Amino acid sequence: MRIMNYATRDVVTLSPGDSIDRAISVMEERGFHHLIVRADHRVAGIVSDRDILLSTGWMLAVERQADPSKPRSVIGPTLIGQIMSSPVHCVAPTLGAYEAARIFVERKIGALPIVEGDVLLGILTQTDLLCGLRDHFRMDDLADRLLESPISSLMHSRIVSTAPTSAIFEIVSIFRHHHIRHVPVVADGKLVGILSDRDVRRAIGWAHIRDMQAEAQSRVFESPVFVENIMQRDVRTVAPGDAVRDALGRMLDSRIHSLPVVQGDQLVGIVTQTDFLNAIAREFLL
Repeated sequence: MRIMNYATRDVVTLSPGDSIDRAISVMEERGFHHLIVRADHRVAGIVSDRDILLSTGWMLAVERQADPSKPRSVIGPTLIGQIMSSPVHCVAPTLGAYEAARIFVERKIGALPIVEGDVLLGILTQTDLLCGLRDHFRMDDLADRLLESPISSLMHSRIVSTAPTSAIFEIVSIFRHHHIRHVPVVADGKLVGILSDRDVRRAIGWAHIRDMQAEAQSRVFESPVFVENIMQRDVRTVAPGDAVRDALGRMLDSRIHSLPVVQGDQLVGIVTQTDFLNAIAREFLL
């Protein structure tokens, strides 16, 4: 099927001169992870929550003042044009859904503006495609067979994990070396948390701002050092025998991007949005 069957047509856009504060407000209010940036009636860029997390620690400008008595002494960028990604990979409305899944995986991006000429028709995100897969109800086809199979058929059993006492900077190296965005946290053989690249980006961005504020005020700031300081402790999990449809539904309903697979007390695998997208692209689903 064509991507317009899954895309969002009512697109919220920003301009390069809009404030990062506005982007934070829109993302929090609408639950978005990506916003298209337009200039001169054309797509000029795209900004993601990851961009904002790393550059500002998800802090508003008023929270990033070096000196509270000087309102203009904001640390870090303040405008969308300073942090947006450009140029942007745009696609035509005739693109197939499985082709879009392949682009997401190969380019490691989370959203695609859909254009015809200079006209913006919509935006397609990874989540849009996965919602389309979850809501697939045709019988006796590849999609249904995949959805009813156990999640063990999609999960990665070779797990890259870390310990609560690992240093945060080590996790950055793990993300880069293994090309992953989620790392389960294990202690005494049991799953105790999970860490995403968003968690790390927020921590790095926040610590940088706080350190600069402390320096401006002649103070010393001690930033979080260990994984246990920033990891998510309330971890959603699935069992190896759970159906792919149920696991995908849990991921989408919880607005998360990975699920550790646990059997008893043991971590046996992990499944991510990318695994579902790979299946869509590989099997020509949707």
